[in-house]
Amino acid sequence: MKIEYILVGVLFLLSLTNMIIYKKKTNLIKMIIGFLMCLAYLAFIFIPILKDYLYIYDICVVVLIVVYSLLYLPKKITKNITEYDYFELEKSYHEIEDDKERLRQRYLSTIALVDEGIIFYEDDGKRVILSDKAHDIFGGPQAGTIEEHSGVVDALDRTTYLKAIDRVSKKSQAYEIKYRINKDGEMKWVLERGHFIGVGGKRSLIAVCMILKTSAFASTDYFDVDSLYKEEQLIRVLKDLNNSHKSYSLVYFELTNVPSINSKFGREVGNLMMNDYIRFLKTTYAKDITRLFRISGIKFAMVIDDKNNYEDFHKALLSNGSMLYNIKIQIAGIKDVVMPHFGVVNITGEKINDIVDIMKLANKSLSEAVNATRRSFSIFGE
Repeated sequence: MKIEYILVGVLFLLSLTNMIIYKKKTNLIKMIIGFLMCLAYLAFIFIPILKDYLYIYDICVVVLIVVYSLLYLPKKITKNITEYDYFELEKSYHEIEDDKERLRQRYLSTIALVDEGIIFYEDDGKRVILSDKAHDIFGGPQAGTIEEHSGVVDALDRTTYLKAIDRVSKKSQAYEIKYRINKDGEMKWVLERGHFIGVGGKRSLIAVCMILKTSAFASTDYFDVDSLYKEEQLIRVLKDLNNSHKSYSLVYFELTNVPSINSKFGREVGNLMMNDYIRFLKTTYAKDITRLFRISGIKFAMVIDDKNNYEDFHKALLSNGSMLYNIKIQIAGIKDVVMPHFGVVNITGEKINDIVDIMKLANKSLSEAVNATRRSFSIFGE
């Protein structure tokens, strides 16, 4: 291919795009000049005598290409922007800045309104920033490294805590951990729930935290076994079900190995394990905390008034491998399985039943289950 074909093609494209981009009359003149230069090459093709001067034409075309290329500099674009355009740009800039400030103020106000403390894990979990309420819980620096922050975590729980933070990822985004902290010579239990945040390939976490004490449960979705409904409320619920002739199942259960957990790890650990097991029952079968009751220390009651829920519960009772018997509960660095025994009474709802008799039957079934050697449940009448 002759070099002139390439030069003519480049010149034509530069002339055309220059006109399309800048849309000014002067660029129309440039395009016409470029177009005429392209047509001039035809003369060298059809008039043989002019071929001796083709090198001069090539030089002129190259110079014109260089000039047109320089005309693409950004300063030429700014000449087309009017004062109104600058005003609109400035207006858009201020609107964006106002939105950013509004979001920042909303974010800070939200943090101030939340009852729990908030923890931010930045730089792939290596840097920690605490809200004011979180700082009141942990003390120490309000912003620092994960090593500085974890220094307040009890030595027995520190490894478990750091592993829990490190495991959070895009695949496993949410986490919940309980651990002990030592602050001002006093040991306290902390519940922390967090979530993964990934932006631009960077890993961050945000978590809420609270001291585990009864006064905090009313304002969170966490609850303590000591705050469960008592036997008096159970009698009231059973009366309402009886009066409405509704079928239901009354389940008495006892977590028999909790006393040994208390003796090994302390009553607080035992209470937290009972609490997590009851949360599992609530979510899986009872569906409502108002259907769970504490009869005495390690003895509880559950009312199931949904047929499908009871069928699932009954299948779990019959299976030694179900989570009903094998759910592993981790409290800080302690992992164990609570051992439940169940006594069940099924009420059809066809007639009014004596509440005291129903509760006695459930209690009797539970005693049979506790004393049985083969299985951990007893269903009255089966």
